[in-house]
Amino acid sequence: MPVDATLIDGLNYYTDNQVKISRDETKDAVRRVLKVIEAILKYVNGKDQRFSHQVYSSGSYASGLKVSKPDEFDYLVQLEALPTLHWSSSEPRYYNINGTGQIVRTPGVPLPSPPEGYHHVSFSNSSQVKPIWHSEDMKVDRDLVPFKVRSLFKGFVQEAIRNCDLRESVRLYNKTHGPAVTLRVMTGKADISVDLVPTVPDGGCGLPPSVLNNWPRSPQWPPRHKVEKVRATGTDSVAKDNVYWLTSFQRCEMVLLEDIDKDGGCRKQCLRILKKLREDFWCRSTKPVLSSFHLKTLLLWECEKYPDAAHWSRDKLGDRVLGLVRELKKYIKERRCRHYFIPKINLFEDKYGKLKDPDGRGFDFIEGQLDEFLKEPRRFLRG
Repeated sequence: MPVDATLIDGLNYYTDNQVKISRDETKDAVRRVLKVIEAILKYVNGKDQRFSHQVYSSGSYASGLKVSKPDEFDYLVQLEALPTLHWSSSEPRYYNINGTGQIVRTPGVPLPSPPEGYHHVSFSNSSQVKPIWHSEDMKVDRDLVPFKVRSLFKGFVQEAIRNCDLRESVRLYNKTHGPAVTLRVMTGKADISVDLVPTVPDGGCGLPPSVLNNWPRSPQWPPRHKVEKVRATGTDSVAKDNVYWLTSFQRCEMVLLEDIDKDGGCRKQCLRILKKLREDFWCRSTKPVLSSFHLKTLLLWECEKYPDAAHWSRDKLGDRVLGLVRELKKYIKERRCRHYFIPKINLFEDKYGKLKDPDGRGFDFIEGQLDEFLKEPRRFLRG
């Protein structure tokens, strides 16, 4: 049932006054961050040419989806001069990482098979390996080990902060989980969080066969030129785990979101509204159940469900926001958010298939908030 015009007015007002970020403030933040990141990556590359000195922007800012303040930026740091690589998930490996971060051999006791979406990366032919890759500091046998890559990169970043006169303006977070090395850049105005993620590019291999054979699911969305561009873009491997690489579709998602509203639609506006509502009302805890990645995934599924541009016209803003919230409520109620490219993966679960919110309190809170929004959305849109 179509919504009345006052809700659309309220959503546009909320976008203009609560969601949008200052262009001048953003320019200043980007300038300050890039100055720091370029200095750090130049130093790291000087110490180890396998880490690129190029800056590859990713995340919400790169996709034009940042809300509130320009206080978080994400960058990919690609490994370079790689030989021919082999991705596998079935061949057994007889090593592991112990509690002190050392590689230990486990004869006769293979690693468990990688979880869905994870894999091993190995050098396929030692004769093609360039001299800079002869060192074993990132490898075990022919395997490129995520823990080793991340640890080595983090060590170089620490050195860079000390040796590039950045100790007064940059702090390195000590957290070790996740694929990123996270910095806090102190600008004098506000602190900015910066994630640097070492990645293994797929080397032009394109999408994994399991995805290529099952995507796109719809003949209508994405449009054919976007499908071809996504296939050409391919994936990255990121060090989410110590021994398994995670397949990252982040650059593919950026392609899908690029120019997504060139037909005059409101898709990105819808997502930014949901992200701001999540920040302000739905997820106030330090370990939120619902992430911005879940919301981006929700939008991609809804674009596939509603491929016609008419569904996303500006006069349908209220319908689409309410539709997204209803679908999100279904995700929360069912405790299931399917990965867009690998639907077998439930993004509300960890890699072992266990819910990240086992007692359900976070889910229950969000479901209650979504109910309240659906009953009286204007109450949430008041500045």
